[in-house]
Amino acid sequence: MIKPKMFKKGDTVALVSLSAGIAGEANFIHRYELGKKRLEDKFGLNVVTMPNALKGIKYLDETRA
Repeated sequence: MIKPKMFKKGDTVALVSLSAGIAGEANFIHRYELGKKRLEDKFGLNVVTMPNALKGIKYLDETRA
């Protein structure tokens, strides 16, 4: 098994959404914000949110093939 190197302060990480699309919903957005803040403040990481990560359930329903 190949283990990746541990993160260090200043590294960049990307946040993505669950396949259910709930990360962008009003009743879950606080979890995203709390997680992002913890990654930045506690671990010193640079957090980038992927473009579709917070689009929500409606977006998924409208674009599902």
